[in-house]
Amino acid sequence: MSLQEHRGQDALDTIDEKILQGEDFFERHGKKLLIALGVVVILALGAFAYYKFVHEPKGIKAANQLYVAESQFIAGEDSLALKGAGAASPGFEAIAKSYSGTDAGKLAHAYSGICLYDMGKYQEALAELQKFASDDELIAPSIQRMIGDCYVQLGKYEDAVKAYESAAKLADSEAISPSCLIKAGHVYEKLGKYDKAIAAYQQVKDKYYTNTADAERVEADLIRAQAAQAK
Repeated sequence: MSLQEHRGQDALDTIDEKILQGEDFFERHGKKLLIALGVVVILALGAFAYYKFVHEPKGIKAANQLYVAESQFIAGEDSLALKGAGAASPGFEAIAKSYSGTDAGKLAHAYSGICLYDMGKYQEALAELQKFASDDELIAPSIQRMIGDCYVQLGKYEDAVKAYESAAKLADSEAISPSCLIKAGHVYEKLGKYDKAIAAYQQVKDKYYTNTADAERVEADLIRAQAAQAK
């Protein structure tokens, strides 16, 4: 194997590490971003809870229980947040099951998925994340991006790129779309589909390059994919 081929293989191994072990920025900090988004939703729920749920005690109770579980989640007690501590303090799983149809119940599915993902239970995490439904322009694409992460961990790369591209399109924002497209590009490289990887990186560069923190990284990704395609 030539030196150039060795370097190419090393680059693909690095991509594998980033995809499968979650060592890039968004993997390391993604949970914090989702927590922040979750807090925004909880605050919003609290603000309009009286008006929205004044005639729906079930909805109020669900929001209150979710707040407790979320506090445990933020404290890093994923297992407790997920499973709860009995009837007096139910976790995300119980809240999602008991209060399906409420905003709190829907959000509990998302939190359950995040907890399960952190525990390495990717199939279960995927199932929970897919039950989450929202039109929120920040949370919905972030959850879709995490669905892509689950597919990667399960070795379902074609499904992963579809999820990442869907998330990028759904968000259409500098805050979320670049990371989704870069993730898609990494998976396309793993699949040997360098033309699609290049297209994903080029989209980041053309549409988000001037204002995104991913500018330098996507430039390196683009050069690597172009070199691999040229072989």
